[in-house]
Amino acid sequence: MKTTIKRASVTLAVIAASVSVPVVTATPASAAAYVACLQYISDSGYEVGPKVRSACGHKATRVGPLWVANLNCVNKLVAAGVTALEAQTACIRAH
Repeated sequence: MKTTIKRASVTLAVIAASVSVPVVTATPASAAAYVACLQYISDSGYEVGPKVRSACGHKATRVGPLWVANLNCVNKLVAAGVTALEAQTACIRAH
């Protein structure tokens, strides 16, 4: 019984390690895209507050050679007072 528990623990540890490595590896790129979205909003003359930060957390999606803005990002930015065109551009940068 102790051997079974020990094997299960080792298996879970290996699974956790294999899942965490891609997540840690992806973080810098995600952070750069998030910052690019925030920076665009700031450079466009808008205040960067919690609503903008929340919106920029929604990643754009790659469709072939193009990036498509996440609608949640666009809608949140528009609700925060950003123009639709600037929201679209900012959200594309969040990829």
